[in-house]
Amino acid sequence: MATIFDVAKIAHVSKSTVSRVINGDPRVKPETKRAVEDAIAQLQYSPSYFAKGIRTGQTKTIAFLVPEYTNMFYGEMFNGVEDMAVREGYMVMVCNTGNAISEKEYVNELLKRNIDGIIYNTYGVKPAMMRYLKQISEEIPIIFMDEVIGKKENVSCVYTDGYLSTMQGVHFLKKTGCKKIGYIRNMDSIQATESRFEGFKDGLKECGLPYLPQFVYQCPAEQNTDYMKAGIQAGTYFASLKGERPDALMTAIDLLAIGCVTALCNTGIHVPEDISVIGYDNISLGELTCPALTTIAQPTREMGKIAAEMLIEQIRKGAKEKTKKIFEGEIIVRQTTRQIGRRGRM
Repeated sequence: MATIFDVAKIAHVSKSTVSRVINGDPRVKPETKRAVEDAIAQLQYSPSYFAKGIRTGQTKTIAFLVPEYTNMFYGEMFNGVEDMAVREGYMVMVCNTGNAISEKEYVNELLKRNIDGIIYNTYGVKPAMMRYLKQISEEIPIIFMDEVIGKKENVSCVYTDGYLSTMQGVHFLKKTGCKKIGYIRNMDSIQATESRFEGFKDGLKECGLPYLPQFVYQCPAEQNTDYMKAGIQAGTYFASLKGERPDALMTAIDLLAIGCVTALCNTGIHVPEDISVIGYDNISLGELTCPALTTIAQPTREMGKIAAEMLIEQIRKGAKEKTKKIFEGEIIVRQTTRQIGRRGRM
C-alpha cells in the first residue's frame, strides 16, 4: 500500500507539501499541485482519515442511531443517508440503540471515536437524555428525526408532520363514506407516533365524526416490537366485537395495518368492503400484500438524504444555528380502502 512518503518521492516534494495538496491549501503552486495529484493517481494513494482526523479534528464519519435496525422504515432512511454521505466522502456508522447498552453509553462511545455528527432516531427520549443530547449538540451537530422532539425543542430536525397527515387521512376516509373510524395505537413506549393519534382524534372532530373508545386498540407493552403480531391481535379484537364494528381503521404504522388486514381476512371480514384500513409510512411490504395497503407515505429516503445533507453542512461550517425541514405526508390509495363515493356492504 502506497504511503504519503511514496507520493512525495515521485512528485519530488516534501511530505508536508503533499499534505497541503490533500487538504486543499490554496497557497500551493499549480504546477506543484499537478505533480502531487499525478503521483497520487499513479500510486492509487488513499489518505488515512485517521491521520487526517488528528490534524483537522474530523474523521469523515457520521453515526446513524436507530432504535431497531430490523425496522424496514429505518432501512429505507439509511439508504438516503448513505446516498448523500458517500457522495460527500463520509462513512456512516449504524448504531442499534435497542440493545442492552443505553443510548447515553452509546453516544459516549461514539464521541470517544471522534465521529463528526449524529443523525438521531428514537421511539421516545427521556428528559435527562434530551438535556444531554442538547448539550452534546453544542459540540458536534445532531439532526433529530422525531416530530415530538422537533416541535418541542430548539434543535435541528427532519420529520414528516404525522399530526396533519393523519387528520387528512380521516378526511379521506369520510369522503369514501366511512362514518365509524377506529385506530390502532402503538405501545406507550413508542412516543414518536403519538402525534399521529392526536391528529386522528382532531380529524374526527373536524369531520363531525364520533370518537368511540371501543374502536381504539392500543398494542400491549409486552408485545415489544413484533408489530405484525400486534396488528394481528388488533385485527382479532375488532373482528370479535359483537354488534357494531368500525367501518374503517387507521394505524400508527404500516406493519400494524398489515397484521390487522391479515387477521380480518382470516376471520371472514372483507377488506375494504366491510372495513377499510390505512397504514402509515409506506414501507415496500405494504405494496406487496394482498390486498395492497393504502397508506400515508413519508418520503423516507429523501428524509435521510436531507438529514445527511444538513448534518454535513453543519460539520463543514461549524454552524450552531438550528434548522428544521418538515415534510407533508401523502395518501397512497391502493386496495384496502374504498373508492370515494362508493359505500361499503350493507
